[in-house]
Amino acid sequence: MSLRTYFLFRLIMIATLLVGGTAWLGYADIRQETRELFDAQLARSARLILSLAQAQNGNSGFSRIQEYLDENGISLMYIDFEETSHQQQTEPGHFYETKLAFQIWDDVGNLVVKSYNAPLEPLTGENGYSNIVIDDYNWRTFSLLSKNKQYRCITAERIDVRNDLIVKISNDLLYMFILLIPALSLMMYLSINKGLQPLQRLATQINHRSGDNLELITSDYKFIEIVTIKNALNALLHRLNETLAREKRITSDAAHELRTPLAAIRLHTELAKSAKNRKQQNESLDQVIHGVDRTTHLVEQLLILARLEPELLAYDFADVNLTRLIIDECALLSPLAINKDICISFNEAQIVFINGHETSLRLLVRNLLTNAIVYTPPEGYINISLEQQQQKAVLIIEDSGPGISEQDRKRVTQRFYRAENHQVPGCGIGLSIVDRVVQIHKGSLELCPADNGQGLKVVVQL
Repeated sequence: MSLRTYFLFRLIMIATLLVGGTAWLGYADIRQETRELFDAQLARSARLILSLAQAQNGNSGFSRIQEYLDENGISLMYIDFEETSHQQQTEPGHFYETKLAFQIWDDVGNLVVKSYNAPLEPLTGENGYSNIVIDDYNWRTFSLLSKNKQYRCITAERIDVRNDLIVKISNDLLYMFILLIPALSLMMYLSINKGLQPLQRLATQINHRSGDNLELITSDYKFIEIVTIKNALNALLHRLNETLAREKRITSDAAHELRTPLAAIRLHTELAKSAKNRKQQNESLDQVIHGVDRTTHLVEQLLILARLEPELLAYDFADVNLTRLIIDECALLSPLAINKDICISFNEAQIVFINGHETSLRLLVRNLLTNAIVYTPPEGYINISLEQQQQKAVLIIEDSGPGISEQDRKRVTQRFYRAENHQVPGCGIGLSIVDRVVQIHKGSLELCPADNGQGLKVVVQL
């Protein structure tokens, strides 16, 4: 289902329910108010007729009143109870006049005045409003007793008068409802179609792009929802662009770095094949093994670096006991330090927890400790301290090695960069991994001389 169809169907359904419910409530209210209005008319007519009859009775009696009614066409009006058309009416009166009746009774039970269509019996024996049946028609009556209790006036009205009015108004509402729903549907369709045009333009703009075009979408849109989609797409394009650039850079650097050890392995393999004696062959094979080990280490470091994606690792953040992590890594690398008679000390005055990715933090500590052990001369030392400063964990690793010159300290975190005066074998990726982990945890990395003026001091804030 398209978004346009979904919105249109839902809005038409909601509009139909709302308009239909409103029409029904309006019909119920009109029916109630119409009945109230006609009831009020009955009561007013009764009071008026009774008041006029009492006033006229004081001068010339009820016989004179009947003559006035006859002269004015009120009591002798011809009544046809089977009328079916509103075209039947008396001049200059109205069709509905034939559906009205009244009686006046005295206190001894005499009918003194009545309309032509009123029977000779009392229309009702109750005070106030009541419903009766005359000639198979339902009538609404109102009975009023004068204050001196000498006369009673009864007014009556055919209920179909009210029903005719209610039906007419209801039909008008129904016609409006029938016309309103298609009109609303058309307006909603045009509005939805107009509102979805920016989304269609955005889709067209994306479809017309080539697969290698990762430039950000620059078109301006005035709707917040479309802007939100555009911003999300731009963020995705930015991440894809960075990922592809990083992959190209890693691939290019790896191809460059792997070319040398692979060439060396081939060369020493050929030398081993053409060796004149066992000693030369073994020397060449040793160089082959050394080249394979170096290449293996390089590939492992490249794979680790490629997996360090901030967006992916952020989902695995948890509370990490950094103190216990450092102790575990020191224990793991202790054989390397023992072989060189290097003393490793760790100040574990307090247990520090941070929120981070445990595996990448282990890589950080392992690379820093490995570098410190490799570059520290025999019988040297490595001091490790960990402390918590406000909302930061500060890790300091200080060794007694040769250190790093000031100009090299700015570049050693670059991939495959190695200081010229360092003769220790390596691939130049360890500190790149450390710097990447620090960035993932929104921390900082600082390289500076050791406090005693010799060696390197690494300060990591997480």
